[in-house]
Amino acid sequence: MLVTKIILVILTSATASVGNSLLKSGAMSFGGDEPLELRQVHRAFLTPAILGGIALYAISQLLWITMLRIADLSLAYPLMIGFNFVLIMTIAWTYFKEPVSLGKLSGVALIFTGIALVVTG
Repeated sequence: MLVTKIILVILTSATASVGNSLLKSGAMSFGGDEPLELRQVHRAFLTPAILGGIALYAISQLLWITMLRIADLSLAYPLMIGFNFVLIMTIAWTYFKEPVSLGKLSGVALIFTGIALVVTG
């Protein structure tokens, strides 16, 4: 059962992180840093990246619901969020060329320290 929980946490985190990254990619395809105009919204939902992001995010929620049936929320949620931080930071650095600072790395280390305290406490 522990292996199943770990696999579900990793799959939930991975699908949510990749899904959100696809949403960012789709959003970036519209250029600029202004909010989408109402006439652009329907086009946004038809881009492959955004459709893929929505689909993966939906799958992550189905996996999460399954996880909630078999694990304590107080343990599963911190683990999933911790994995999300690492995956999102890695994806952002690799694909979006976002900088990874010592502060970000230290923050992730502190998050995992906190998760370890929650899990063992």
